[in-house]
Amino acid sequence: MSILFYDDSPVFGGHEVMSLAGVEAVLSSGEVGVDFILTEANTVLRERVSELAERFPSLRLHHVPWCSSKLEALRNRLKPARIRILSEILRDLSPSLVVAIQGNIEHSSLALHASRAAGIRSASYIPVPHTNAEMGAKLGAIRDLFCRHLFHLPDHFITISDEMAALLRERGTRAPIHIVYNGIDTGRFQQGDSMTARDSLNLPNDKTLVGVIGRIEFRQKQQHLLVEALAGDPKLRSSCHLVFAGEGPDRANLADIISRLDVSGTILPWCDPARVYQAMDALVIPSRYEGLPLVMLEALASGKSVLGSDRDGMKDLLPAERRFQPGNPGALRSALQRFVQDGKPPAPEALVNRVRETMSMPAFRQAFSSTLLSLCPPDSRLQKG
Repeated sequence: MSILFYDDSPVFGGHEVMSLAGVEAVLSSGEVGVDFILTEANTVLRERVSELAERFPSLRLHHVPWCSSKLEALRNRLKPARIRILSEILRDLSPSLVVAIQGNIEHSSLALHASRAAGIRSASYIPVPHTNAEMGAKLGAIRDLFCRHLFHLPDHFITISDEMAALLRERGTRAPIHIVYNGIDTGRFQQGDSMTARDSLNLPNDKTLVGVIGRIEFRQKQQHLLVEALAGDPKLRSSCHLVFAGEGPDRANLADIISRLDVSGTILPWCDPARVYQAMDALVIPSRYEGLPLVMLEALASGKSVLGSDRDGMKDLLPAERRFQPGNPGALRSALQRFVQDGKPPAPEALVNRVRETMSMPAFRQAFSSTLLSLCPPDSRLQKG
C-alpha cells in the first residue's frame, strides 16, 4: 500500500519545491510506499521527481497526458472521462491516501474527483485557498462559482499557516485542517556583514536598503507599490535605495517606473538571495496574496526586519507595526517611515528564533511526513527490516 501524490500543474513553483521535500521525507521514513502521478507537460517536475526515483527505488512514477488549466473546475465537469480514467488508475494502484498537490483549489482538482469516485481517502496540500477574484484572475468571480464544491471533496486539508486555515473555513470546508509550516535551509540563511554583502553586489553603503526578492510581476507581487511609496516622501527618496532581485514579465515596467519617478534603485538578476538579505536593512512584501512566503522566512532567519501586507502568512508572523494595508502605497510609506524612525531595527530575536526552530527544513520534513502518516490506516504501513 502507498501514499499517492498527484500534481498536474504545468508550472513548477515554490509549492512544488516544498512538496518534493515532503515526498522525500515520506520516502525516507520507509513506512509506506509512494506513487507519484504527474503531468507530462511539466518538464521541470518530471526531472526533479525522476531524480528522486533514482535515489529511492521504492518511488513509482506514473504520467498523465493532461494538465490543469484555467477554468479547471468547469473543465472537470465538461470532461468527465478524465475523472473516470484517473479513478480507474487509482483503483489499480490502491493507495491508502491520495495527496493532491494544489497551488490553488483548481490545480490538481481532478485528483479530488477521482479519489471520491474510486472510494479512496484524499488530502489537499494547498498553500493558497484564496478566491480567484481576490487573486485578480480573469473571470475570477465566474471561476469561483464552479470552485465552491471543490472545498467539500477532500477528506483532509494540509495548509501552511493559521491564516490559510481560517480562510479554508471561510471557503466552506468542514474537513479537518492540518497546518505544516514551510521550511527553509537555516544553515544557508544567517546573519552576515552588511557592508561586505553590499560591496559584492555593487550596492550603496550610505543608503537605507529596502526591497523585494521574487518574481517581478505586478498583479500579485506589486513591486510598483514600493516605488510609489518611496517617491511620495522626499526624505525617504533621498535616504533610501530600493533593491529588487528577480526576473519576470514586469521587469522592464519596473525599470521604467523607477526612472520615471526618479527613485534610487537597483534591479538585480536572479542571484543568491542569502547575500541580498545580508545587504538589506529590510525586506518588503507588498503582495496582493502570498501564503507563507519563503522569502519572509529566509529574511527573518537572516535577522532582517520584514515589512509586509497585512494578510496571509505576513499577518501570522510579523509585528503589527511592520504590517500595512494591502494595495495602499500610502500605508506602505507610513510603515517605511516608522521603520526608519525606529532606527532600522533588526527582526525581533524571539521571531528569528521561532523561524529558525519551527520553520527549518528538518522541522518541515518531520511535520509533513508525520502528518501524512497519521492519515494512513495502520495496516497500510510497510514493515521495516
